[in-house]
Amino acid sequence: MQDRTFRLKQTIYKAPHPPVDFVQLNEAELSEDFVDTFLQTAVGDTFGVAAAYGSKGILTSIAFATPSRGVFVQMPKPGSNAKAKSKKGGQGKVQGRDILHRGFLCRPGFRKMVLDAPRLVAALQLDFGLTATQIIELWSILSSNRQTNNDLYKVLGGENLLHSERASDIFLAESADASHLRNVCERAWASCQVSHIKHLQKQLLAISPIDTHTFNAKHLAICVKSIRDADRLRALKPTKVKNDVSAEFSRTNGVLNVNLTRFKTRLRKSKVLVEISNKGSAPISASGRTVHAEGKSARISVHQNVSTNAKICSVYTIGREDPTYAELERTEAILAVLQCRIKLFEVPVVRKMFNTETSRMSCKKKDSAKSNLDVPDICFPSRPLNGTQTVAVRRILSTESNDQICLIHGPPGTGKTTVIAASVTSIIAASKSDHGVWLIAQSNVAVKNIAEKLGSVGFWEFKVLVSKDFHFEWHEHLYEDIERNVIRSDDFAPNAVGMSRLLLDSRVILCTISMLSHPRLGSTGLTRLVPVTTVIVDEASQIELGDYLPLLYKFGQNLRKLVFIGDDKQLAPYGQDDLRNLCSVFELPHLRQEAVFLDTQYRMPVPIGKFISAHVYGGRLNTEHSVNSRLSCRFVDVKHGKERRSGNSWVNDAEAHAIEFIATKLHKQSKAFRIITPYDAQRNLLENRLRAVGIPWENKCFNVDSFQGNEEEYIIVSVVRSEKIGFLSNVRRTNVMLSRCKTGMIICSSRAFLQGKASSTLMGKLATEWGANSWVPWRDLLSGRF
Repeated sequence: MQDRTFRLKQTIYKAPHPPVDFVQLNEAELSEDFVDTFLQTAVGDTFGVAAAYGSKGILTSIAFATPSRGVFVQMPKPGSNAKAKSKKGGQGKVQGRDILHRGFLCRPGFRKMVLDAPRLVAALQLDFGLTATQIIELWSILSSNRQTNNDLYKVLGGENLLHSERASDIFLAESADASHLRNVCERAWASCQVSHIKHLQKQLLAISPIDTHTFNAKHLAICVKSIRDADRLRALKPTKVKNDVSAEFSRTNGVLNVNLTRFKTRLRKSKVLVEISNKGSAPISASGRTVHAEGKSARISVHQNVSTNAKICSVYTIGREDPTYAELERTEAILAVLQCRIKLFEVPVVRKMFNTETSRMSCKKKDSAKSNLDVPDICFPSRPLNGTQTVAVRRILSTESNDQICLIHGPPGTGKTTVIAASVTSIIAASKSDHGVWLIAQSNVAVKNIAEKLGSVGFWEFKVLVSKDFHFEWHEHLYEDIERNVIRSDDFAPNAVGMSRLLLDSRVILCTISMLSHPRLGSTGLTRLVPVTTVIVDEASQIELGDYLPLLYKFGQNLRKLVFIGDDKQLAPYGQDDLRNLCSVFELPHLRQEAVFLDTQYRMPVPIGKFISAHVYGGRLNTEHSVNSRLSCRFVDVKHGKERRSGNSWVNDAEAHAIEFIATKLHKQSKAFRIITPYDAQRNLLENRLRAVGIPWENKCFNVDSFQGNEEEYIIVSVVRSEKIGFLSNVRRTNVMLSRCKTGMIICSSRAFLQGKASSTLMGKLATEWGANSWVPWRDLLSGRF
């Protein structure tokens, strides 16, 4: 053990501190004597804890520290103990884990100081089945925080005490997850040191400890999965993003004034790397920081002198994006549950959602005749509802306890927004003035679609909440038809009186699920003026379960009705392709088995609708449409098209050329069309091709992930892939692509590819079923015979 002892000289605090002796051990080497000797060096009843995490957020090591001693414990791979039991030395590993559990994690009489405690307790439980007691989350020193550098300084005692840059690097930098033992050990020691800072001790005593040892097992399982999911989703965020920026710029006092060209890659306040070229000379790289970003304009402070005659070649944002308000509220909600500050799982709507009730209702189908006794009348004179739409609306209107949560499964074109509109008009017609209806979705586009549907049926008593970041200069054109109903986040009034003037007695609010976490939402009094009593969630299949925690945490006690509308055969929650086990409400069996299935689609031509029904919905989806011709779907054989990598994406130049021809023809015929592709790089290429030939290009080209809920008369699909199947293996994304057209669809791809390597995919099956006569040769396209 001697050769694995090292001396740590702390680098975080300005004040001198004696070096700390640390021992590096494997878990199996822990002994009771060692733990007892270690804890004798504790001052008071505290010691510090820090951990390192590997791929997928799995705990790889954990460090414990007192003011003068420390131990770094290397953890085995999860699950290795089960194998070790039957091997020589296996008993030592089991004993070591027991000592870790009893001696450190659940040691009575000691508080364990931890920064980012939820992540630690989740990893202990998920990876090793370990619980912990008396865990003190140091972020809780603050009443609210965004886990920024300034917040960290406050937690560690104040910036005046710190080498602030070093503290930030050790605790918040991307390298903080690395298993470098000195990093982990210094974090453990600093966490311990916080408990000895005099002006923080009263606040630390007020923090409710986390005790997972006595926590309800089912509730704990929900919490730790949500923590791990959030952790892994954060890890998917890129650490370097190429920003789409115009080449031209101006300069003012060393600051570059630049123009942004794409919302998704807009600049944020962070470190940047700018590559600039001067005519006749090699490009140079200039490091700097974005100091201001608003709409399509940004200012970058750079460290080098840059000529105004130069051109910007590229701009990269360095570092992961800060947590969003929604992500922070999700963490706060879980922390409040773990600290037993709230009893979330005792709230009726939460018990029903997560199926934690002690006595569940029967899982058999409800008797519709009985449930109809307690349903207000449907008030929707605009248009008749079909049978399943009527059933869905009546379930939403039902005031029975068993219907407090309901799930509506709506395939493409089945009138999900019609069901929402009919429900809203009926609720408002029947309810009292204290009843509020909140319509939420994952995306701003879905929210906008619902608003337009309400307007189309003559209902205008609603307001749409939109963030300034999304609206200003980027998407103002999307809201032209409902402009009078939009309240932008920077226009929120500072108090209830001002907000009441903006609402104009509206009791229906539309917004994204993330907007519910906006910090000004509560301070404006909006949620008191329009109580969050009925919530209808559109695009529910795209929302991961943990994203509902802020809603349930803040408003669960007042919720009378929670409705989920979506389709688990369309887009999954973000990150599903990488994490695999993300769940939406459609993965909750007790909700899924009682869902109302909307069984008739009105969007797609009959042949396309029948194909989607047979191959995606088990033949359950009926079609009513005036177009019966199989010519409603055509394929263009771009046989010479080749997939080509572009950054982290893919392009196909020949397909872009073909689509340029098709788009030109449709534009000349004044036919409404949009173009869908699975890859961002291809979307950019297509926009550039349309712009180059003078065709209106804005709001024409879309990545499939941003087009769910949309539709158009004619849809052009660019498959891109010609060698590997890629996205075509994802049935849900392909289903979205193939189900957007109202009149016709044109698919550009290689016939040999779709009938060969991709023949088993949904797209390949469509090509096979349509047969040889559905293909248009490349030469016919060029000669205009299309």
